[in-house]
Amino acid sequence: MDNKEFKGRFVKLFTTQLIIAIVLFIVTLTAFVAITDEIVLEHESTFDTIIYSKVSTIDSPAMTHIFEAVTFFGSRDFLLPAYVILILIFLKKKKWALAIDVTFIGLTTTLLLDLLKNIFKRTRPLDPLIQNVTGFSYPSGHSFSAYTFYGLIVFIIWKTGISNAWKIVATILFFIVATSIAFSRVYLRVHYPSDVIAGFCLSVIWLIISLWLLKKKNKYLPGKKL
Repeated sequence: MDNKEFKGRFVKLFTTQLIIAIVLFIVTLTAFVAITDEIVLEHESTFDTIIYSKVSTIDSPAMTHIFEAVTFFGSRDFLLPAYVILILIFLKKKKWALAIDVTFIGLTTTLLLDLLKNIFKRTRPLDPLIQNVTGFSYPSGHSFSAYTFYGLIVFIIWKTGISNAWKIVATILFFIVATSIAFSRVYLRVHYPSDVIAGFCLSVIWLIISLWLLKKKNKYLPGKKL
């Protein structure tokens, strides 16, 4: 492959990735705005009621125990140490820029989530299957944080040199994990279905913005980057 052909393929790949990112950003932003307007601000409950009625058909003590375990992997008690471990791994490998990037995404995710919850102040469902769940409901913190963290892991994996087959497998597995966490919040009745969908949309939006900002910043910094 000559230099001209290589550049042509690189430009084509870059353009495809850019188009996908733009489409995802527009679609998820539109969905987030629509959910916020119609369901949260206008108090339209039909969608949440329909989903809740379907989820309630699988309600059982065994399923509750399973989803109590699943939901832990989207909690701050799990994700905070996970972020710290990931940062320490990059620091040990002297990948300073990667450590800074992961720290930035972890901190801003938490700040943005707390800000939005206090703006909308949506109360949680009144009949949760687990107790001692506090704070506001919209958007779902577990959903937003899980999709962001596991999405970040997937992004890092795609930057490695492993085969595309393993990258695809990892992408599917981490998406299933994040989606299971999001679903657990609905099953346990600590969030409305619209909360977790908004959390997913917000995660995509924020990852795209964060990675774009970090790419701009990293143009001027040495070392391995996202």
